Amino acid sequence: MRNFTILLFLFSGITTFCQNEYDYPKAPKEATTNTYFEEVVEDPYQYMENSSDAKLQNWLEEQARFTRAQSKKQTNYWDLRAQIATMYRVRREKTEDHIKKDPKFEDKFETKEDWNPYTGSMDLLYKLKDQQNWKKLISGKDIISSKEERVLYGNTSINESENLIAVAISVNGSDWAQGHIYDLTTGSKFPYTIKNIRTSTNLEWDGRELYYTAYKKPKEGRELLDTPTHKTLYRLSINNATANPEPIYKNPDTSGTYNFWYDIHEKNLKLFHHINSRGTWYNAISIADLKKENFQPRRFLVYPAEENVELSIKHIKGDSVFLKTTIGAPKGKVLLANLNTPNKLSEFIPEYDIDLQYVLKLGKDKLACIYRNEGQNISLIFNLKGELLRKIDFPKGKKLNHFYEFNDDARTTKFSISSFFHPTTWYQLDLDNLEFKPSESISVPYDINSLETRYVTYTSKDGTEISMYITCDKETVLDGSNPVLMYGYGGYGTTVEPSFSYATGLLLAHGGILAVPNIRGGGANGSDWALAGRRLKKQNAIDDFIAAGEYLIKNNYTSSEKLVIKGGSHGALLVEAAATQRPELFKAVIAEAGPYDMLRFNLFTVGGMNTNLKEFGTPENLEDYRNLKSYSPLHNITDGKRYPNTLLITGDTDDRVPPHHSYKFLAKLQELGDPSGLYHLYVTPGSGHGGALKKQDSHNKILYEYYFLFEQLGIDL
Repeated sequence: MRNFTILLFLFSGITTFCQNEYDYPKAPKEATTNTYFEEVVEDPYQYMENSSDAKLQNWLEEQARFTRAQSKKQTNYWDLRAQIATMYRVRREKTEDHIKKDPKFEDKFETKEDWNPYTGSMDLLYKLKDQQNWKKLISGKDIISSKEERVLYGNTSINESENLIAVAISVNGSDWAQGHIYDLTTGSKFPYTIKNIRTSTNLEWDGRELYYTAYKKPKEGRELLDTPTHKTLYRLSINNATANPEPIYKNPDTSGTYNFWYDIHEKNLKLFHHINSRGTWYNAISIADLKKENFQPRRFLVYPAEENVELSIKHIKGDSVFLKTTIGAPKGKVLLANLNTPNKLSEFIPEYDIDLQYVLKLGKDKLACIYRNEGQNISLIFNLKGELLRKIDFPKGKKLNHFYEFNDDARTTKFSISSFFHPTTWYQLDLDNLEFKPSESISVPYDINSLETRYVTYTSKDGTEISMYITCDKETVLDGSNPVLMYGYGGYGTTVEPSFSYATGLLLAHGGILAVPNIRGGGANGSDWALAGRRLKKQNAIDDFIAAGEYLIKNNYTSSEKLVIKGGSHGALLVEAAATQRPELFKAVIAEAGPYDMLRFNLFTVGGMNTNLKEFGTPENLEDYRNLKSYSPLHNITDGKRYPNTLLITGDTDDRVPPHHSYKFLAKLQELGDPSGLYHLYVTPGSGHGGALKKQDSHNKILYEYYFLFEQLGIDL
């Protein structure tokens, strides 16, 4: 596929995105149809699924020219660029009573990515923690074959005791990667290339042995389309220069539908996988003792593969295994098992009436259970007898992070608190008396104390009470005129929790409001809450998001002319579904890397994996098909309707949610939507699902996105 870069032009022009009517490039149409249960569905832009199709390429070039024309109207480009840059000027100062962590608990090495303007590529640098000078470990130009390609460094695993590092490297943001191993004492590369892995592949060390997962090599030209299959766990010995990877475990499901994952801790390999018995799939946990020369994962627990069932190992102490589960406890509890007694569990910490989010080791003999209750994190600290040692209530509207300590000998540890309106701040916890204090102070170029996060509730379409974070100035006047950005995700049980974005911080500094509803499908209220917005109940998540917009308008936070919605990936599906169902409610939509053709989502890359089949279902099932079609954004565009001004963002090499979703959706939106609305596309070149890889590409995308946002909200820079 030919790459093209959408440049941000810096000269003056018209000062608004608005005009009477837009003349959009017309996409060619073909007489393509798909039949589902005797119903014929037209799909005239299906050829766009082929990234090398000449018709698609010509249309994309025309769309690029259209977007460049919009960029010429950005008369305040330099103001926006300067103001976003100012937001990054955060000063951190250690407090007077800051206690330095014992050096033996500090990481030995540091790595960082560095943009090389001379070669036009990203390098990976490293250094010893106590040294000043960085050394080049990987030169990006040695990975790429042309200047148009971009390097992505995925998962990185450092073996501190052996001075080794394993790095997953991909090109142009693809999830497909290769692994390389380096000696950090010399910077030299070992003669191994780990093939057919993913950027998210878990690279785990045990001494000089590396464990990793890889897949069957994808067919050439199908890397952006086909589901990864035949996942296998391998072990590679670094002691032998000619060693071949040894397969340890092969996924019994070769279709790629059912996944498995693993981790290694304290010489134990924990394998979370699936088994098939008489045609039924079950979840299983197996454990292998790596101290044994010839180890074999032995089955420890087997349990139903049901949507509302979670069972995961959180800590192993001797023969005792501590597990977090939702079995018989939708809000979560902790179980205790013995390594030598398979399938026997006892209750260790009971279920409470608040949601258990995390169970974490805290030093030698404690467990920290982190709960969430009405926008507030609560930490309950237990000893290994199950006795409560301390309860800590953290501020509402903020998030507790890093509240763990894996080292048995540590006397202190650090944790942080994040917020929607200020950068992460760090604290120090004494592991003996469980007292904590700030370990640093921060200062930013705006008044943190003038802002707050409110935690409100509203009623959704079916009467369900939904909570929402609203971050704004404490003195905000509720007169219906405030610019509001409403962000949503609502899938996979993932909770959008308080975290800071510098660009969003600029919106708040300009008097804007950030609203984040905790809709069903997310994990804000436990596993049942996630299930209530999944598969056949996906419309609940969309209704909850729409109801959040109605609440903001009804309570005079804003109006439809001042309300912009934004989401990425599943969140992009959410906001476009909301926009096609209630277009009059929103001024504009920013949707990045989203799936919009839900009748064909399961046919490409990870869309057919069990995780996504659970989340959305499959159009091969009649009930699922009718449900998917009812909210699929592509299939719910109405001829002549005025839709919110729309900015679609995608990477042209995204192989998790292929960019043809954005192409097909835009083509139909421009064809049928009222041409007085602005519907356009920003393509990030050489970019995968994680976003831009080159600094300039990333800066350009952020600037274009936030200029569009500020224009739509009427914010004067």
